[in-house]
Amino acid sequence: MSTNYPEHYSSDDVALIEQIKTWLAEHSYTQAALARLSRVSASSLNQIIKGSYATSPGKLLINVVNAMQHAEEAETDAVAPVETSVYRLAMTAFQMARRNRNFSVLSAHVGTGKTFAARHYQRITPNTYLIEATPTMTMQGLIKMLTRLVTGADGKGSIDDKFRQVIDSLANTDSLLIVDEAETLTPHVLHTLRRVRDLANIGVALCGTEYLSGIIKPVHGQFDQIRSRTLFWPETVTKITIEDAAALVQTAFGTEEVPDDVIARLYAYSKGSARMLVEGLISAVKQLRQGRELSVEMVDFVAVKGMSLQALAKA
Repeated sequence: MSTNYPEHYSSDDVALIEQIKTWLAEHSYTQAALARLSRVSASSLNQIIKGSYATSPGKLLINVVNAMQHAEEAETDAVAPVETSVYRLAMTAFQMARRNRNFSVLSAHVGTGKTFAARHYQRITPNTYLIEATPTMTMQGLIKMLTRLVTGADGKGSIDDKFRQVIDSLANTDSLLIVDEAETLTPHVLHTLRRVRDLANIGVALCGTEYLSGIIKPVHGQFDQIRSRTLFWPETVTKITIEDAAALVQTAFGTEEVPDDVIARLYAYSKGSARMLVEGLISAVKQLRQGRELSVEMVDFVAVKGMSLQALAKA
């Protein structure tokens, strides 16, 4: 181990620090910008790299390296997979359902990022099948969709034949079904999903708005068999955090270091909605700034004049 680092730095810690130094030298990010993406304080990252951090930096270093990877993915992705608190909660829900071969329930307000997390997890994780539910979905429609997703074909025979084909294909594998907008499903379709889970012995993650919990949660209700099989069920997410907003904003503006007061202003206008922040405010600022410096005044102008939002009190 290098003598430049204290003894409580492991050889893995040192290797990661050298990787971070090299990455910073090859990219245009400042330490402060990388720290914001990593959800690590700028002072902590600086101390870690200088070798003056008082405890083992291993966990924080993993966050930083993951953020570096996401920053590189942002060069090709339309929206970078930022590890917000909602994203991390969704990843846990999916992994718990898969590991335990049972149900997880993730409920969150509209615009907090659960659908993005579900789509990203499905894209990067083998044997994951995403069902985007609709109020008009029938049991027959669900089975036909599952047949196409799981077998890669429309299947032959009756609906019962297709159902058996799905079960045979999924049985005792590490597969996961993610159902987004699950609160829109009819009781018959939800019970069919339970039978798929029971017969195939796989995991099912139900994602939806705050109304999803109200449907499934009642004890001895019509979905009691799903509720009793649910092993991961966090409280409903109502909004992203200011730290989430900072990571999303920093990712959107890349190597340009964004002032804290600008992030706070964007977050205030977004009211905790990742969708409003990313697809609305950030997009509008990028389009309308015309090379000008990012400032609170610019955010106010874009929000009020460009998006017709109610003006906030002066900072």
